[in-house]
Amino acid sequence: MEKTLAAEQEQQEKKQEQAQQTGSPTPGGKGPGRWETIKQTILKKAGPLIQRAKQHPETAVLGQFLYNVGFWGEYTARRFARYVASACKRALGKIRQILGRIGGFVAGGVKNGLHDMTAPFSRMRNGAKNIRTRVKEEKQAVGTAHAAKAGFAYFFSGVRKYFPLLGRAVAYVLPVAALGLFVYTVHTVLGYNYVLAVEVNGDVVGYVQTEQVFDLAKDEVSQRINYAGTDGEEWTIEPTYQIAVGANVMNENQMAAAILQASSSELQEATGLYVNDELVAVTTEGDVLEQELENMKAPYEDPENENLTVEFTKDVRTEDSVYFTSTIVPVEDIIAQLHGEEQGAVYYTVQQGDTPWTVAGSFGISVDELQAQNPQQDFSTSFYVGDVLTISQAMPFLQVKRTLVSTYEETIPYSTQEQEDNELAFGRTQVVQEGADGLAQVTQQQVFYGDSQTPSETNIIDRVVVQEPVTRIVSKGTKLANGDIASTGSGTLMWPVPNYTYVSRWMSSYHKGADICAPYGTPIYASDSGVVVTAGYHYSYGNYVVINHGNGFRTLYAHASSLNVHAGQAVSQGQVIAYVGSTGNSTGNHCHFEVYVNGARVSARNYFPNK
Repeated sequence: MEKTLAAEQEQQEKKQEQAQQTGSPTPGGKGPGRWETIKQTILKKAGPLIQRAKQHPETAVLGQFLYNVGFWGEYTARRFARYVASACKRALGKIRQILGRIGGFVAGGVKNGLHDMTAPFSRMRNGAKNIRTRVKEEKQAVGTAHAAKAGFAYFFSGVRKYFPLLGRAVAYVLPVAALGLFVYTVHTVLGYNYVLAVEVNGDVVGYVQTEQVFDLAKDEVSQRINYAGTDGEEWTIEPTYQIAVGANVMNENQMAAAILQASSSELQEATGLYVNDELVAVTTEGDVLEQELENMKAPYEDPENENLTVEFTKDVRTEDSVYFTSTIVPVEDIIAQLHGEEQGAVYYTVQQGDTPWTVAGSFGISVDELQAQNPQQDFSTSFYVGDVLTISQAMPFLQVKRTLVSTYEETIPYSTQEQEDNELAFGRTQVVQEGADGLAQVTQQQVFYGDSQTPSETNIIDRVVVQEPVTRIVSKGTKLANGDIASTGSGTLMWPVPNYTYVSRWMSSYHKGADICAPYGTPIYASDSGVVVTAGYHYSYGNYVVINHGNGFRTLYAHASSLNVHAGQAVSQGQVIAYVGSTGNSTGNHCHFEVYVNGARVSARNYFPNK
């Protein structure tokens, strides 16, 4: 068999070699394609190797070995795949069998349960039917009385016979009934309104919703007792509480009254005045007191202005309840207290050796606060012995505060955007787009105290832009006469001699600029981008450079040892333009630096205050 295969392969190779040599078409009628040509080339080159391998007997053995490996590998893979498929099939069958048994068990249990539960009733229905038939037959045969007796006998015999069925039905019904009873109980209990029953001397005086209300009521009771002072009864009773079910609950004020009434007889219905939650007065004329509080706010109110709110600077309220009789005062005294002062004005007369700092410190305030209390004098120029200083203004007991909300229109200034134009001559500007202000609607809240018409506080609570501003766009020329392009200055100047030693003098009425001292030959840098307008020699400046930055700024650099730029040249910020020297009217190596803004000379110290 191996010889036959080798002969066929050799014959096929000869045919392919002949076809390649003669250019004849391959079997199938088509000429050799690109892939066929590559294949034939490879075979031609590998042919000698193949022929040499065929002459060795080991080649046939190796071929048989590879064939066996391939055959048994494929055979093993197929057997493994069949085994896995068979195992999966058996596993699915087992799962279906188990599920079927479980389903059958559950269905059987449900069926038996339903049968056990309905069996007594089915038997009762059949028994009743049989009793009616038996009674009817006996009545026709022997009479009514004997028929009734026979019917009862049949009934009791049926009860004795089928009583066990009733027991099995009860075994199913009882758990369901118990579950229903549990659900009903939980639902009912959760629906109860649990509150705290407050007790005094073992008697319930009322109910409150939470422990917090109870604590507030106790605090209110203590406040009324403390307000009574030595004239009040000694407080020896401690209220307690326990959880209860109730419907009508009290607030802290009502509960405080109930506790007091249960523990003391020296009480009376009255009205308490509370300021910042502190009891300050008690009167029996609560309506007069409440009317006076309204009268104090009335002059500041405007019913037609819904944006105006009038209230007291303190939290003020009245409470109708029971109070100790000894704490009740005439309402006239309370009204006088409302219009009086909580604290009078504090003044100080300046003594020998006093300063604003020692006076302010002795009263625990700052000098700024002391100055604000005495705007009529300036402590930096006038502070003399005998001056009477106001430390604090008088504070009224109750002051009215007005809060006014108003709306006004506010102009939004437009911004200016600069852009460089390579077609516009350097130094020239052209407005591309005119700017326009925007408009905003502002809502503010102002607070006024007492009779003052000047707001003490002003807060912006909302701002709505009605019209956006239009940006003004300005083109700045960068084109030089020679066609070069120069950058306009940024407006932020750079210190021209970073490696300087010191500044001997700044601009003054007798000196035009800043003298920046540095060693001979130290580089001088352009303070900003621009165009060199002057680069030459001056009898006073010596070698000097002037740069136009194109944004209103010009800078001058003088007394240089040599220059590194020429007139008309574009320079960038930080570019070396010259070197420190002492040419012209100079007595030492330094750079004389001048700054011009819109043609006016200004001190460089304005831009370099820390040098």
